[in-house]
Amino acid sequence: MRVIGITGGIGSGKSLVADIMIKKYNAYLINSDKIAKEQMTPQGISYKGVVEYFGKEILMEDGTIDKEKLSKIVFSDKEKLLKLNSLTHPNVLAEIQEIIEEKRKSRTVPYCIIETALMIESGYDFVCDEVWYVHSPESVRRNRLKQYRGYSDEHIDAIFRSQSKEEAFFKRYKKVIYNDGDICKLEDQIEKLLKDASPVFLDKTAQMRDTL
Repeated sequence: MRVIGITGGIGSGKSLVADIMIKKYNAYLINSDKIAKEQMTPQGISYKGVVEYFGKEILMEDGTIDKEKLSKIVFSDKEKLLKLNSLTHPNVLAEIQEIIEEKRKSRTVPYCIIETALMIESGYDFVCDEVWYVHSPESVRRNRLKQYRGYSDEHIDAIFRSQSKEEAFFKRYKKVIYNDGDICKLEDQIEKLLKDASPVFLDKTAQMRDTL
C-alpha cells in the first residue's frame, strides 16, 4: 500500500483529485478535516484543550464549539491559528497513523490518501510516501469559493492569508497537478504520477488490485 498526500490551497480541487483516486484506483481516503472536527466535539480528544485556551465564548448553547466563531478568531490572528494547530494537529496525526497501520495490515487497498490544505503546517507529510500538490491560480480558486461556497472576498482573503503560499508548496513538493477544471486532464496527470512510481511498487499494487 502506498500513502499519498494530496494538498493545495482551499478551492484548488484536492477533493476532486481524491474522488478520482477513490473511484478509479480503489484508494482509501483519510479526510484530516473530518477527523479534526470529530476530535473537537465534546467527546473528542481536542475539545478540552481548545476550550481552555479560547474560552467558553466559542461555545454554543449545547456545549459544542461554534466553528464559525472559532474560524473568525483564528483567521484574523496568526498566533491564535498556530496555537489551534498545536492543540489539534498532533491528535489528528496520531489517528491518521492508526488508520494507515490498520489499512496496511488489512491489505485491502493499494493506496491510502490524505487530503489536507495544511500539509506543510501540520506535518502530515511525515507519514506519506509522496505528496501531490494540486495547483489552481488564485483567481480561479476565488471564483470557485464564491460560486460553490458563497464565501465573501473578505472571508476568502482571511483564509488565503492563513494558508501556505504557492511558492512554499512548489518549493516543498515536486509532484504537481495543474487543475484548470478539465477532469480529463486531471485523470491523465494522476495516471502519469502513478505510472512514475517504482516498478516494484507497481508490481505489488497490481497484484493487490487483482485480489480485491
